[in-house]
Amino acid sequence: MTTRRPLVDQVGGQLRRAGAVAVVGPTGFGKSQVLDDVCSAWQAAGDPVVRLSSARTDAQIAYAPLMDLFSACPAEVRGELSDLQRSAMDWVLRRVGGPEPDTTTFRVTVLSCLHAWGRRARPLLAADDVQWWGPGSLDVFGFAARRSRGSVSLLAALRPDGPSPHDVLGGGAVEIGIPPLGPQESIAVVRSFGIPLRAAARIHTATGGSPRLVSDIAAGLARAGIPIDALDATPLAPYARHAMRARLADLAEPVRRVLLLAALAAEPTPAGVRRAAGSSAEAALAAAEAAGVVRVTAGAVVFTAPVLREGIVAEAGGEAVRRAHRVLAAASLAADDRAWHAACALGATETAPELVPGLAEAAASARGRGDHIRAAEFGLLAVDRAGGGRPDLLVTAARDAEAAGRFDLARTALDRLIRTRAGPAARARAGFAVLDAAGRGAALLADVAAQALADATAAAEPALVSAAHLRLAWSAHLDRGYPADALIHAEHAVAWAERAGDPAGRAAALTMAARIQQGRGTPDHVDTLRRALEAGAAAEAGADAAAGRDPGGRRPAPRRRTPEQDGGVDPEPHAGIDPGTGHGPNPGQAAAPTPGSAPAPTDHAPEPTRASPEHAHAPAHAPTAAREHAPDPTTAGARIIHDPRRVAVCFALLEDRPAEAERLLAELRPLVGDGNGPADLVRLLGSAVQLHAHTGDGRTAREEAARLVALARDVGASPGPPWYAAATAELAGGTLEQALGYAELGLAASEEETDSVFAAHCLHLSGAVRLFRRDTAGALADLLRVRDLTRELCIGDPAAIPYHADLAEALVAAGDVEAATLTVAEARGRAEELARRSVLAALDRAEALCHAAAGRFPPAEELLTTALATFERLAYPLECGRVLLARSAVEHRRRRPARARESYAAAEAVFRAAGAPLWAPARPERAGAPAGLAGLTEAEQRIADLVADGRGNRDIANSLYVSVKTVEAMLTRIYRKLGVRSRVQLVALVHRELTELGHRDGRRSPNDRPPSSVSR
Repeated sequence: MTTRRPLVDQVGGQLRRAGAVAVVGPTGFGKSQVLDDVCSAWQAAGDPVVRLSSARTDAQIAYAPLMDLFSACPAEVRGELSDLQRSAMDWVLRRVGGPEPDTTTFRVTVLSCLHAWGRRARPLLAADDVQWWGPGSLDVFGFAARRSRGSVSLLAALRPDGPSPHDVLGGGAVEIGIPPLGPQESIAVVRSFGIPLRAAARIHTATGGSPRLVSDIAAGLARAGIPIDALDATPLAPYARHAMRARLADLAEPVRRVLLLAALAAEPTPAGVRRAAGSSAEAALAAAEAAGVVRVTAGAVVFTAPVLREGIVAEAGGEAVRRAHRVLAAASLAADDRAWHAACALGATETAPELVPGLAEAAASARGRGDHIRAAEFGLLAVDRAGGGRPDLLVTAARDAEAAGRFDLARTALDRLIRTRAGPAARARAGFAVLDAAGRGAALLADVAAQALADATAAAEPALVSAAHLRLAWSAHLDRGYPADALIHAEHAVAWAERAGDPAGRAAALTMAARIQQGRGTPDHVDTLRRALEAGAAAEAGADAAAGRDPGGRRPAPRRRTPEQDGGVDPEPHAGIDPGTGHGPNPGQAAAPTPGSAPAPTDHAPEPTRASPEHAHAPAHAPTAAREHAPDPTTAGARIIHDPRRVAVCFALLEDRPAEAERLLAELRPLVGDGNGPADLVRLLGSAVQLHAHTGDGRTAREEAARLVALARDVGASPGPPWYAAATAELAGGTLEQALGYAELGLAASEEETDSVFAAHCLHLSGAVRLFRRDTAGALADLLRVRDLTRELCIGDPAAIPYHADLAEALVAAGDVEAATLTVAEARGRAEELARRSVLAALDRAEALCHAAAGRFPPAEELLTTALATFERLAYPLECGRVLLARSAVEHRRRRPARARESYAAAEAVFRAAGAPLWAPARPERAGAPAGLAGLTEAEQRIADLVADGRGNRDIANSLYVSVKTVEAMLTRIYRKLGVRSRVQLVALVHRELTELGHRDGRRSPNDRPPSSVSR
């Protein structure tokens, strides 16, 4: 279990001040670990520690904790006690026999022992597992604790349902609750076992951050040797069995029976549990809440860790679970709940076709209120009770799972479809749901994407073929080295959607094509997006007409399509769909493709094999309500991600039109309400964070980012984009340290999912933060990787990942002005061609620093003035502040300190007003620089420092990411400025200057150099 340093420091500080501290938390929350760490720190300070430990088996041993105290008591302390007191100690230690001494004798003996010991040292008594102490031990220890404060320090680990801190430590003891692990703490624990971030987030959600559960599950998965990837859906409860049993061990059997009822209810409430369990429910829930298993409010019973809920069911056993379901079926007020429990009360292999319509209606009801997880679960259960088959229900369940972001449930539905006698159309639709639920991990599912295309082709339904190419385009777009393939698949998707007469599919495909074209820097993305928006509007108008709404009325959420557009999963027989096979109309009746009329569907996929006609007869009529609001199975799957308006938001931000981006976001927000599930909200929040960060609203950006990260974690979405958004928000309104931490998490998650696009975004952000923190070498390492990735991805629009100005500044800071100038020039041509105003302004700022480094100050000033004016017109306050910081650096280089301070103060005011961290952590005046080296530039001083450390030219070049030739040229300038002729003289001068500086500052070592600053 990992050390929780802030908590340990808090406990240790309170212990020194107050003398008595109780750490309180449920079993498995790491109380013993906190005690271990506090005791280690106490011993490191030279003070004695006595651990008073107990276990369940010690509860029957009289005065068991006193054995630890008396065994550790020094001989000189024992010598101060009376004969009677020493005899009592020997009785506890079983050194003598005879009758048990009276309680008063024990009280006085312990108190005298503590006072005598306290006169010689400051001992710490640390009591763990106090819930196993007998009443005699509690009485004696509490008596002594109340009277020995000041002589000894007292620390105890207590459970909420155990003895109170007052009884154990006396009045005035400080009580500190042990909180669950935060998401990042859990992730750190889980990743230490080699488990990917997406799976780590799932473990945190399942455990509620319980340290013991987190570490046990991670360790169990590691021991099992199961290969875990980013999309892993391995059940977690079996790996937490030991920790769950320890957590539940002290709960009485009646409490467990009530908890089983609560665990099996979909949304347990105190009232519902009382109806099922009777009068014992209230006391049982109170006991479970005291043990930290549940939280009880007026309207809900919430398990503190969802995996505990699974564990309670698993431990109960099959017959007890079925019996509990029968009780809940009788006690439930809602028809949906009664249907669920009645179906679950049957054996795992029992069929009950008569229950299927009710379960399908319940799925539709859950879907209608936005509970897509529950809808998917109802659908899967309906298939169980139907005895298999029913691909229509499985497809719908897969789509519901995708809408909720539940990759595991979508994959379950697809796997079961593959095992049934389902037709290729049904398999293709379920495959689409799996790919969409994978999010940015879709590149890991190349086999699923290829099979979906093969199935769509075998079904001879153009809309499905279009949808398959759309998913292949998305997967290739994420992975490095395949942008051309991505565009080809997007163009195929457009052609097949046009053949199908499917405006929604055409809109999604054109949106994908526009996204790829924009990244490659081709100007035709504007026209492609316009066509996508027109197609989207046509699809929406058609949906309005089909629903009997006036055009321009409320926007549907999500955009609906007709069964014919869907490729035909209509439950009514007149549509020609067999719910037992999932086949659409006869291929001879479909709009079958003809050679040359559309891109060949096999250009980028294996030759599809037509499925043999397999029929598993099932009821001819699935409930119409079960299909009424189901998410679209073909194009929309990921509805917001391929909505042209969302991509228009991204383009508006890239093209410096934040007002238009905000308007489009306002249009999209109604589409991600209760009817769409959380997956779309995750995608939309990412765009909202970028907008707020662009416009300098750091507070709102951080609020939205926190919501996004929590939501993505809860639904198991790809964690890379949310961590990137969180890093962006921190840079706009938090701290540089936290921004860097989030960017590194985003990079790790993106690399685990082979998402090269967001890996490049995160690297750019981490490189920029390192630049602000004056870590030039780290910044160059990150930004040069961004350059390589964007080249591999064929990203030609400098606004897509605007790293060029940051790379140029890092190169200037490293002393390679020539490379910095070339970087600016290369990016400027494309930025001017595409009219990227903010990119051009950032390049102006970077080029100004290049000029200043070369001593050309008038053009530097002119470029900074232009950059500031541009950013002011765009209303990008943080970028304005960054220009002011660059101006301050230039003025400082020109030896005009008053103007440098003025610009720096203006920049500080800008960042302060926005609530953002200053994007330059040190003031421009280098007051701590050695006087003899003050004439050097920042880059020259850095090289002089490295030479003084004994580094060779090649080593210096490698560490600063510049050429050896650049280092040699800079050393020549350094020699000339300082009047030295050799490397030896330079080293001597640096050490002499630092020694004098150390004497002035009270430093003892010439190696305590001030940090070099970065040219801004």
